[in-house]
Amino acid sequence: MTEIEKALNLSDETEKIIAIGELIGNKIGDDDSLEDLTESEKTFLYVDILEREVNNGGFDQFFYNSSGEFAHEILDAYQKIGAEKTADIINRAIKLFPTLPVPKNWEARQDIMLAKESNSFLWNELDTEFYKYEDNIIELIIKYVEKNKADFE
Repeated sequence: MTEIEKALNLSDETEKIIAIGELIGNKIGDDDSLEDLTESEKTFLYVDILEREVNNGGFDQFFYNSSGEFAHEILDAYQKIGAEKTADIINRAIKLFPTLPVPKNWEARQDIMLAKESNSFLWNELDTEFYKYEDNIIELIIKYVEKNKADFE
């Protein structure tokens, strides 16, 4: 039995997510490079990144921190797993960013956010929408991993 099969055979959904995340984390080098990850593994990681950031400090924090460099990839990841309602929220959050596309460069993103009138109030409204979890993200990401299991081995 492969490591991904072991992870998917766990009984608790949260334990499955943690185990899958650990498998992917072991493939990421000390330089935090995603080069060795498959597209499916990156999709899982992008979903995880947004979940952690928005649940910890909202979209404002997400864009301000280094995670914001993946804004457009994260939108694509939510679309890939079939989380259409959440993808719509993310798309609207991206459109509120003062400059599009959202810059990959962390300092450039921070400079833009500090120089422009803040969209924090509007992002806060989207945070509230996001927290409703109209898409079952855990169920969708597990189904995505099961469907693309070979990409996680």
